[in-house]
Amino acid sequence: MTRILLISLFISVIFTAGCGKEKGREVTQSTNKTGEQEQVSDTDTTEMTPAEIFAEALVQNVMNDEDEPELEDYIAGALYAKLSASQKVTIDRISSSLFIIKYFENGTEKNLLLQKYYNPKEDEIYFESSETQFSNTKLFLK
Repeated sequence: MTRILLISLFISVIFTAGCGKEKGREVTQSTNKTGEQEQVSDTDTTEMTPAEIFAEALVQNVMNDEDEPELEDYIAGALYAKLSASQKVTIDRISSSLFIIKYFENGTEKNLLLQKYYNPKEDEIYFESSETQFSNTKLFLK
């Protein structure tokens, strides 16, 4: 009788230990899956600088154009310092290669004319900006 009791106790311990290992494996597998998902989501998101966020907001949200990464780069690099101090900034496309940015500096309305160029020798797109006295209303509403 003692042998039967010992054998059944031994089988119970083995069965319980075996079930515990399966649960442990499931927890480990779900933890690994969660870790993989976190790694994927970490690589998908990139941290943007305030200049990049500013340029993206102007081009994609205000101008409603998602096909101008060069313009975003130019605004973030060359114009952010000047434009970010303004309380209001807007951008309009005049043509496929001409843009106008309206902003305020010390309470005075300012306008920047941006010209988009292509350099075939270097195979690159670049921009030049210049202040102008013309505004959207002066250009289009005579």
